[in-house]
Amino acid sequence: MDNNLFDEVKKNIENNKSNHLTIMHDTIVKHKLKTIVECGVDRGSSTCAFLEAIKKTTGRLFSFDIKDCSKLFSNKNCNFLQINDLYIKKILQKFPDLKENGIDFLYIDSYHEPNHVRNLLHKYFPYINLNGYIFVDDTSAYPFRSLNILTDSINSDLCKEEVEEFYFSNFNSLNYEYNGGENGLAILKKIKNNDLNKKYLWKYSFLIYQFSKIVKKMKYKLLFKVN
Repeated sequence: MDNNLFDEVKKNIENNKSNHLTIMHDTIVKHKLKTIVECGVDRGSSTCAFLEAIKKTTGRLFSFDIKDCSKLFSNKNCNFLQINDLYIKKILQKFPDLKENGIDFLYIDSYHEPNHVRNLLHKYFPYINLNGYIFVDDTSAYPFRSLNILTDSINSDLCKEEVEEFYFSNFNSLNYEYNGGENGLAILKKIKNNDLNKKYLWKYSFLIYQFSKIVKKMKYKLLFKVN
């Protein structure tokens, strides 16, 4: 593990309580979560935060990435597998403890594409323990809208929408909250062990939504005579 990166993350955890890494670290420590799954490693920033957390909960970390990130790890409680995180059957064969004991904390930060996010939620949800958490990163369009980047803005909105649609579909099984800081962090907590529901809840069409928005704006201007 890069000691400079680890020191940087540790300093952030200690001094910046609004940082997303701090929020996840503190959630793990506060609720004494032991089995942590990380989808997407890259430089290893989140890995550093999780390793710091499991030192305090005597937990284990399971990290997956399509890139070989094995050289980042030198911790006996950290398990890395170079794999597409959608290949859940292969992952469970490699780490049967995840199936037997369940997952307390799932972090999704791999391929930031709405269909991939939805598939990960569907595949991992059955293995999330009661009172376990799912954190989905990069769900805010703000960083991209502030730079007028069209495609990434739309993509981030669609990823957030997939998380919300998943929540609506499994409304009786989950709590949902959203942290809009940094790149956006969607947070789901499993409150009941109900079966997974993949069916989308009814939703109005986008065209009707836009039309209603225009009509309401016009009515408001006429009613209050505002510019």
